[in-house]
Amino acid sequence: MSDIRYSLEKYKGRSTRYHCPQCHQRTFTRYVDNHTNKHLSDYTGRCNRVEKCGYHFTPKMYFVKNGYKLDDFPISTPKSKLIIQPPSCIDKKIMQASLNNYHQNNFAIGLSKYFSQLLIAEVLQKYHVGTAKGNKTIFWQINRLGQVRTGKVMQYDSVTLKRVGYINWVHHIIKQKDFNLKQVFFGSHLLIDRTIPVAIAEGEKNAVFGALYYPQYNWIAVGSIEMLNVQKLNTLKGYQFTLFPDKGKAFMKWIKIAESACFHVQVNTVLENTDLNEGDDIADLIITIKKERYQDSPLAIIDMLRNKNKYLSMFIDKFELQELIPSKLT
Repeated sequence: MSDIRYSLEKYKGRSTRYHCPQCHQRTFTRYVDNHTNKHLSDYTGRCNRVEKCGYHFTPKMYFVKNGYKLDDFPISTPKSKLIIQPPSCIDKKIMQASLNNYHQNNFAIGLSKYFSQLLIAEVLQKYHVGTAKGNKTIFWQINRLGQVRTGKVMQYDSVTLKRVGYINWVHHIIKQKDFNLKQVFFGSHLLIDRTIPVAIAEGEKNAVFGALYYPQYNWIAVGSIEMLNVQKLNTLKGYQFTLFPDKGKAFMKWIKIAESACFHVQVNTVLENTDLNEGDDIADLIITIKKERYQDSPLAIIDMLRNKNKYLSMFIDKFELQELIPSKLT
């Protein structure tokens, strides 16, 4: 039995995520009574869209709202002897088998609008980004020993590069029994080289965009704004770090974490000094830069003429004239 009486429900697939009472997105985690394994209420929980929604209704707030005495509903029970289980791992062959078919990966397809195919393949291989059924993307989590802890599976829109609903975990998909999940940062396997500066982003997509556009860093992603704290940051002492938080609330939260770390941590302020929207990230910034450069390039004029005259388009393709024009993507 858990020492903690009430806790957020562990992720066990899409069925354990609910519609948020505030933003109505299916990103809501409900609190569970660990003594009864039942939900506290349908509105007691936390929305995972921390920046863009921020809804969080705690068990204590639930008790106060309903007039209960907290003494009747203890938050914790006396501590019992804990048995620490080692973290589970996934067969590396499963991970290696996924590192291909990028032409059937919506995330990779979307990246091809902004970067060359060669560079995309190089970075996706370096960061162990895989392809799953249905054009989905796998962001594998591999520690510094090369052990595969798990893989986060997500679906993207190949045009907008926005995530479209689906999110799952490889250990859940393959139904690995008695799996003890202990996550590591996406990109952790690159931290074996302490001489290369490290950049920390919130989401895996941001880390990949950063690696494509700012290759001087080894990029890692924490997964969400709440996944970075002082304790985790302090374990990375000895590296030259720069945090790349999303604009707004994440920036304010991460700058406080950086100030509390036991070593010097830089916080990049580029996003905060742009006209981008609250909650926009490094991927949004890079896409904006790429689009602005494209609009000012000769290729934009060629593409406009292509759309207006199919014969001109055929002529350009036949004689490979576009190869003579500087590309907007590189």
